[in-house]
Amino acid sequence: MAWIIGGFAVLLFLYATLRAFAYATPGQAKQALVVGSAVLGGLVVLVLVLSGRGSMAFTGAFLFGPALWRAYKGWQAKQVFSRGAGEGETAVDTATLEMRLDLATGDMRGRVKRGPFAGLSLADMALPRLLELLADCQAEDPESVPLLEAWLDRVAPDWRVPEPAMDRAAALALLGLREGATGAEIRGAHRRAMRHAHPDAGGDAALAARLNAARDFLLDD
Repeated sequence: MAWIIGGFAVLLFLYATLRAFAYATPGQAKQALVVGSAVLGGLVVLVLVLSGRGSMAFTGAFLFGPALWRAYKGWQAKQVFSRGAGEGETAVDTATLEMRLDLATGDMRGRVKRGPFAGLSLADMALPRLLELLADCQAEDPESVPLLEAWLDRVAPDWRVPEPAMDRAAALALLGLREGATGAEIRGAHRRAMRHAHPDAGGDAALAARLNAARDFLLDD
C-alpha cells in the first residue's frame, strides 16, 4: 500500500513540476529545480520509512540532504526578501547588506553597508573576502547571514568546501598576464576581463569571483 501511495505522489509531483517549468522564467525554473529535488527526496525517504526500510531511508537522507538544506536556506532568504516586496523588484536592507532581487529573472545584487568592506558590491568581492564578511555577519549581524549564504550559493556553489589556494601562475593565466606585471597592468587586465564577466553585464558571477581572487592575490603577493 505504501508503494502505491508513494508512486501516486511521485506522478503528481512530476506533473506539477513539468507544468511549472512550462510557464516559469529561467530564475524561477532554477529555484523550482532545487525545491523540487528537496521535495522528491523527502517523499522517497518517507516512503522508505513507511515500508520498513529504515536503512535505505538513511541512505536517501544522505543523498538528498544537501538539496533539502539548500531549499531551506532559499526559503529563509525569501522570507527576508518578502518584507520589502514591490512590483518587478524586491529589496531588503539589513545592518550589513543592501540586497535587490529581480522577481522576473531571479538576478540578485548586493552592496555592503558597514565594516571594512563598506561600499563594495558583492559581485566585486572575491570568495575569501565574502567568507570574511560571512564570519563577521555570523558574529555581529545574524539577520544578514541567510542573504549572504544565498549569494554564495549562486556565485560559488561549493563554497562550503575549502577552495584550493590560488598560486601566482594560475592568477596570471586567468588575467592573461605574464610574470613581472605591474600593479597598474594587473588592475587594467582585471577591469577588461570584468567587462564581460561582471554579473551586472550579464556575465558569470563565479568567473567574476575568480577574477577578483586573482587580482587580490597578485596585488597582495
